[in-house]
Formats: sequence, C-alpha cells, structure tokens
Amino acid sequence: MKDKVDNSICPIIKELERVYDALSKHFNIKASRPLITIQTKGRQKNTLGWYGANKWKFGKKQINEINICAESLNKNPIETLVHEMVHYHNSCEDIEDCNAHQYHNKHFKMKAESYGLSVKKDGRHGWASTSISSKLQDILNTIKINKEIFNLYRQTQISIKAPTKLRKFNCGCTIVRCATNLEAKCLRCNKVFIEE
Repeated sequence: MKDKVDNSICPIIKELERVYDALSKHFNIKASRPLITIQTKGRQKNTLGWYGANKWKFGKKQINEINICAESLNKNPIETLVHEMVHYHNSCEDIEDCNAHQYHNKHFKMKAESYGLSVKKDGRHGWASTSISSKLQDILNTIKINKEIFNLYRQTQISIKAPTKLRKFNCGCTIVRCATNLEAKCLRCNKVFIEE
C-alpha cells in the first residue's frame, strides 16, 4: 500500500546512511560517517541542509553532522546529501571551502565537480548552486535509491502577519503614522492632522 505512512523518520535516515556509505566508498572518503540528522531549517529560508564539524558528543568523542532539512526532504535530498558530503570531505582534508557567510569558494567547486555535481555561481554564495550531473546520476542509479521514502517531509509554517496598530494621519503636505490618536498641527503648512 503506497499511501501507508510509518510515522517514523528512521527509515529515511537509514536510507540516507545507506546512500552515504555507498557514495563514500565510491569517492574514497576514509573518515567515519558523520551523524546524519533531519532537523528543521528554522528561520533559514533557503537552507536545504548543512555540514557541521563536531556538533555532537559521545563521551569524549566529537562527532560531525550532516543535516538534511525536514522541510526539504521532498526536494532532492540526495543532491543535498552529496553537496554536504563535499563539505565534509574537504573538512577531513583541512580544506576550507566555505566561509561564515556561506560563500562557497573554488575548493568547494573543484571537489563538487569531482563528485559529479554540476556547479554554478550563486551570487553572494559563490559556487553554492549544485545539481546532479548525468555522470553522478549513473552512479546513483546503481545504488537503487528508494525515492518513495522521501514523500514524508515537514510542512513549512505559514506565518500570518499581525495587522498594524499604526494609524495614518495627513495634513495635506505630510503623512504621519502613530498608534494613538494624534492631535497636532503641521509646522510646515499650519494645518491640523486628520486621520485617513
């Protein structure tokens, strides 16, 4: 039954881990797999995922993280996983490929292309825009990814803007907004401000 929902994100994480393991062998990542998580993107509007160094701790051991945003699980999470694997691989080799403002530099571009990602410049984010090339798609086809599992995703919250409490007053030459009743004359035209 296709519409049956398991009410668990564990199968999604297991599938992401399986894909990660297959790709890490292919791309020769020697370091252990980071913790793969699914979390909300919060207020970060366009974020699909991230790599974070030493975000988790188990006893004295520091553990890296690759996160896929819960709201974007239905928007090609495998491409996001590969993008973040590039950051992780560069980090393992002590290569800085992104600054604090999320500018992806040429080091990111070179490693991403070696993974089979198509890379384009994305304004202030540098070489951050990636997509799966046909070469990478051929590799992914051999892994036989369960795409149906990614039909479960977190809905984005629609924020309703509260109506403004400011009222608009006009004297004829100037418009003023204030939250209380305004009883004043304009110093420029000497007319009384009237609520619109």
